[in-house]
Amino acid sequence: MRTSEDRLVELIRSSGLDVHTVQGDEPGPSVGTAWRAMAGFGVEPSASLPLKGDLEGVHRLWLEHARRADVIGEDGTFLLTAVVTGGSAVGWVRVRLTDDADVARLVDDQGRIEFIARSGSGGHICGITAEEYEYWIVSLTL
Repeated sequence: MRTSEDRLVELIRSSGLDVHTVQGDEPGPSVGTAWRAMAGFGVEPSASLPLKGDLEGVHRLWLEHARRADVIGEDGTFLLTAVVTGGSAVGWVRVRLTDDADVARLVDDQGRIEFIARSGSGGHICGITAEEYEYWIVSLTL
């Protein structure tokens, strides 16, 4: 029987990212803290895209904002979580960018892109969340 960790790692690998380790929530901030920050009152997107339509530019736009927010290390690594049942309990997964990576493949069971990337230091996040009519790219300092 597949576990939440199996489902999360499988989803991440399907996006073309290279999975290094399942790190969990230590050191923090936790996955739950990051999701609460993304959903916080007054949070505004760094960029937005239509929820429906061509998603070809999603990866490029997210990558631009993630780099600007110091989420991605010099070696291309960062921590990641995505929406799968039980995924918050798994914690963060350390991944590395590849030439084939496309974060637009990090879709939940409703077919929407939902994930958060976190810097190794834990101080910065940059994720994509589905709002009513748009995808929001949100970059925050924790």
